[in-house]
Amino acid sequence: MVVQGGAREATALAERVRVAVSELAVRVPDGLAGTTISAGVATFPREPDAASLLEAADAALYEAKRRGRNRVMAAADSAAAAARVA
Repeated sequence: MVVQGGAREATALAERVRVAVSELAVRVPDGLAGTTISAGVATFPREPDAASLLEAADAALYEAKRRGRNRVMAAADSAAAAARVA
C-alpha cells in the first residue's frame, strides 16, 4: 500500500486497517471467528530503493509477529529493537 506522507501517516493508516479487521467476524460452522493482522511499515526516502523498502517493511512485520501479533511496527522501531538485542 502506498501512502502520501511519512511514517506517522503510514503507521496510522495501517493501525486503522488493523483495528477494522479485528472488528470483523467470520461465520464458521461452530459460530463466529475473529481475525487479526500484523503489519510492517517502511518509508521512502528513509530506505534508498524499492528492494530496501520491502526488506525493511518485511523485517518490521516479523518483529510485529515476534512481539505477539495483531500489531503494527514501523521499520525504524523494528531496527531499534534489533539493535538493542544485538
